[in-house]
Amino acid sequence: MTRKGRKRVRTEEKKGSRESTDEQNGNTRALLMIFKKNAAWVIALIAFIIRLIPYRLKYPIGYDPYFHLAYLEYVSSHGWVNYFTYALGPRGILMDHFHPKGMWATPYIVYRILKPFGTSVYGAFKLTPPIFGALTVVAVYYGVKRLYGWKAAAWTSLFLTLSFGHIFRSMSNYYRGDNYALFWYSVVFLLFAYALKSEREKKKKLEFYLLAGTAAGLSSMFWSAYYIVLALPLLTALFVAAYSLIGENRTYDAAMMALSTGLGAILASLLGRIAGFGMLWSENWQGEQVIKLTGIPPGPLNDAYLALHLLLLLPGTLLIILAVRWAVRLPQEKRRVIAWGLGVLTALALIVTIWRYGSILNTLSVGLSPSGTSTATAEMNRPGWEDLKTAYYTLLFLAPLYTLAFRKRRVENAVSLSVVLPLTAMIFYWNRFLFIGSLGIAMAAGIGASETLEFLKNERKTAALVVIGLLTIGLAYQSINTTSHLSPIANDHWEKALTYLRDHSYDNDVVMTWWDHGDWVTYFAHRAPVAQGTPSELTAKFYLGEVPKETLLDYGVDYVTVSYDTMLKWDSLLSTAGYHGSGYVLIIMAPVQASGRTIVFSWGGYSAVVEVNNKNATWNVLVRAGGVSFVPEETWVEKGNETFMVNTYGKKAGNAYLYVNLNYGYAVLMDEKTFSTTFARLMFTNEYPKDYRLVYSDGGMVKIFRLIHPNVEVTWGDSGPILHIINATGDKLVIYGYSDSGKIVFQKTYNVTGITEFKLPQEVKGEVIRYTYMKGDLVLDRGVFRRAGGWD
Repeated sequence: MTRKGRKRVRTEEKKGSRESTDEQNGNTRALLMIFKKNAAWVIALIAFIIRLIPYRLKYPIGYDPYFHLAYLEYVSSHGWVNYFTYALGPRGILMDHFHPKGMWATPYIVYRILKPFGTSVYGAFKLTPPIFGALTVVAVYYGVKRLYGWKAAAWTSLFLTLSFGHIFRSMSNYYRGDNYALFWYSVVFLLFAYALKSEREKKKKLEFYLLAGTAAGLSSMFWSAYYIVLALPLLTALFVAAYSLIGENRTYDAAMMALSTGLGAILASLLGRIAGFGMLWSENWQGEQVIKLTGIPPGPLNDAYLALHLLLLLPGTLLIILAVRWAVRLPQEKRRVIAWGLGVLTALALIVTIWRYGSILNTLSVGLSPSGTSTATAEMNRPGWEDLKTAYYTLLFLAPLYTLAFRKRRVENAVSLSVVLPLTAMIFYWNRFLFIGSLGIAMAAGIGASETLEFLKNERKTAALVVIGLLTIGLAYQSINTTSHLSPIANDHWEKALTYLRDHSYDNDVVMTWWDHGDWVTYFAHRAPVAQGTPSELTAKFYLGEVPKETLLDYGVDYVTVSYDTMLKWDSLLSTAGYHGSGYVLIIMAPVQASGRTIVFSWGGYSAVVEVNNKNATWNVLVRAGGVSFVPEETWVEKGNETFMVNTYGKKAGNAYLYVNLNYGYAVLMDEKTFSTTFARLMFTNEYPKDYRLVYSDGGMVKIFRLIHPNVEVTWGDSGPILHIINATGDKLVIYGYSDSGKIVFQKTYNVTGITEFKLPQEVKGEVIRYTYMKGDLVLDRGVFRRAGGWD
């Protein structure tokens, strides 16, 4: 080939290479355009799939979801009721005093839609949180896109998708109301963003603000603590107003943002009459507490917060905006002084408000009952480093990049800062705020990542992209791995035990159980626990043996549970009971070594060596604690279906007791104070306190006892409810009739001396019946049931 020919070949090769490169670049651009158009829904699909991971679990995670699932299953088969008799025995609970109807209507609607495809109530219940988690991601994407562009939106929504802080309360098998609140807040943020960027279309701007107020009001139908959806937008209004002092005048937008929350508050009050009010409803004990604290009567608003919002927070915000509107006419230097002055005054106002009304948060931290205390609730504790790391992981390194957004003076920064700053601050207050705060952290990291890549050029930009990509991969791995390894606390032991209770007890029976397990009792047993949803001092003191039988009868207690899981919460039990000093030692030890008949149990600096023998033989048992070895005063063993005390060799220590469970392989060391408690006598011995009879045991995980006392057992005959009186030593039966709204419509005392069967008279009015069985002034039993029939 000639030189000229070779040159032509090389030229054609280069041309072909350029065409190939151009084709590849074209394909890349095409793929990028496709992703750009569909980014929101691609990321939302990823969010939905990740949040579906716990769907496979047999049981819901935690405790609270069981109550929501129980009520949902009940209304799905029995119709919607407000007075739910399978909670907070012996009185039941008015559901409109707990959450608005949307809390359960939402998964119910999902169930009705998917029922033709074979989806069960439980299946719909598991699907609902991921649906709203993914919808939150979509709303955040389009809101950030409107303010900062699609790249910042993609990063922000992707980080929210991958943040375990957001996954945890928006995933299958963990149903909490925070998910709805964050969704509606993200919708308000989205509508604010669209309104703010509609500079030349005043009518459209107004429509967006009206829609934002409507969204804030609609949030009141889904969760009782929805108030943040009204409160946080006020901060956005203030931040946008403050921006007017250093940039273009945006006080109109600020005022409209604030006024939209007023519309939301009024709408929430109106919807409350249909769907139910929030937890600060004036007829709720929390609302009454806040009214006393603020001194502001709610009037026709019927809600303590709504009154506070419309009469104090909203006018105060509008006054500040008005002051800013006046100040923007002044020279730049004076505006800066005023900006600093308003900032200081706003900060002081915030400090005074928190100082004056900060205890409202303590009121919100208590759940179903005013007698509850919040000292033992893990989600109300302040988060530590491990909590923050688990929730946000690599986002903690990316979030500070958000400061790069302030290279440019723009109103968009005021809006995003009004989200990032308060939500980030909230995460340091309570563990449960790690979920709400996930939006603030994700937004800071997402906008920061986008600004970083825009700021850097060439090789530095490529290096930054690689680093951000690796951090994102690390975040994805950590979150998916953490989600995959979640497991429910409830198990087959609890299901079998409480199903047995359901099948061998009466619809009106009341159960004394550790408050965490109360929701399990409602779900599995279809019975009313004394306490659930919030720490109960009564329950804690009962287990310590400090509640007399008369008090148990006054609460209508028929059954008592003791369990291994309650042992794991021993410190919380003591804290809830108000004990913080010495005594009440309970140490659970696991087996660490076994050789022949000898088992070594150990935990920390404690160990027990047990040589297993037959029941009637003398056993070798040696405990070591604090460098001292001794033989316990008593050693109790549970093996198979028997619990027995064994004889042991050696001189006994006077203040040490050992329980050895050979069925499940654990041992419990305790002092005399603990061993003398009701819990220990029921769980570790066969020498039960008087009037307790064992009715169920699985050999060391869950045990159920019946409290023997004059008792009322309700059945249903052809003519209606029949009250069977067992051990009929009483002389009076007080019958109360209630409407489904909780209004008392009937009350009468009947003489039942010597009567063992009492058919409910036709004269008794009401859909829900409560009774008190008495002897003179002494209460022997209480209970509640629905007139139409029981659950099963």
